[in-house]
Amino acid sequence: METALCPHNRLSSLPMRLFIIAAALLFLGSNGTERTERDVFRSDVLTFHGNQKISADSLTGDSFPVILTCRPADPQTLPLEYSTILRGIDPVEKALLQDAQYGKWERFDLFRAAMIVEGIRDPELIRTYEARLNALVAKVLSTAQVEGKNSPQALTRALFEAMHREILTRTYSLDCTELGKVMQTGHFNCVSATILFNCLAEKAGLDVCALEMPGHALSRVKFADGIAMNLETTCPTWFELQSDKERRMATLQVVAPALATPESAMAQNAAAPPEVVAEAELPSNLREISPVQLVATIYYNIGVDLLTRKCYPEAAAANIKALYLDKNNGQAWLNLLASLNNWALELAQDNNGKGRQYDVATIILDQGVSLDPTYANFRSNQTFVLYNWIRDLANLGHFDKARQVYAHANQRLPDNQTLKNLMNDVNEGEAKIKQQRK
Repeated sequence: METALCPHNRLSSLPMRLFIIAAALLFLGSNGTERTERDVFRSDVLTFHGNQKISADSLTGDSFPVILTCRPADPQTLPLEYSTILRGIDPVEKALLQDAQYGKWERFDLFRAAMIVEGIRDPELIRTYEARLNALVAKVLSTAQVEGKNSPQALTRALFEAMHREILTRTYSLDCTELGKVMQTGHFNCVSATILFNCLAEKAGLDVCALEMPGHALSRVKFADGIAMNLETTCPTWFELQSDKERRMATLQVVAPALATPESAMAQNAAAPPEVVAEAELPSNLREISPVQLVATIYYNIGVDLLTRKCYPEAAAANIKALYLDKNNGQAWLNLLASLNNWALELAQDNNGKGRQYDVATIILDQGVSLDPTYANFRSNQTFVLYNWIRDLANLGHFDKARQVYAHANQRLPDNQTLKNLMNDVNEGEAKIKQQRK
């Protein structure tokens, strides 16, 4: 059994764990046939529609459809579309997702979008936080005007230092993605610091965007002369350290120390420490992203937290939202696959008191294979789940149903020798029982 573990900051992985399945039973159905929802799986969080067209009657007021692009096993094959329906979407979040469908905000902006994704719904609280940002920008612009230091480059530095002086007053914290938490505590990570700086820069009239690489985010300001300035938003003394690489490295390691052990994270967080960037310093690793794509990193980080807490359907939904806002977010894709994989394995065990739900686990793994047939864990875990399902049925003497599951398995894993050997044992066991009864 392969439990999917997403990369740690430095792309190390945790050891795979083996779970022992005891004998249990969940029938294929009351009439011994395969579940009717083979291709359309429903849960309280999301629905798989595969390559079926989503019908209007499948949508409720709290649902939102998302089309994902499948990753075919054959590179010559054109990517396929895969439909899902997210459930439990409140009206505000639904409006936000609808607003972002063309890759830019029409009714929302970066700051309000970030607040909504984090779950803040109090308009007065959002206005209070935004007023604080407006006041800071006005103060910086006024001072720059008086001192005659109002060039875009000078304003960039003044805003950056004012942000750290008046808002980001505490230390780097990996779990401080939410702007509301940042505004309350002063702690921050690279995602929240980058969003906050970009909000301030936009209000000041600067041409700003975000940069993303696996495990990290930072800001870029563009100037009229074609020069761009990259800003490590988690480092308060960034401007002072530009000419001293050794001091810059030492400061980065204090501002955002690496996680102590690989076990402290199951997935690569988009708010990882910035020394990854400082060590690599490879422009090819950096991807310029839009404000909408920057908000996708919040959903991605939410998915990381949910996956670590083993809230698998919720983690899958968060990563689907991230991919809706940024289809090129490779880490969100990997975490979506990991969420589906681990969700299926949990259902194949009796961790929720509902018995071993082999049939549902099989459906989820089927959906995973449809999304990405190159993801090896799906295939190996299909063997694991189906093997235990057949074995448990046989142990209980349900040989006909065991053969039905094997027929189902053979459609997905043709000529699988492990399952063939098991079925031979099952048939021999049944023959011995019949012989003993004579």
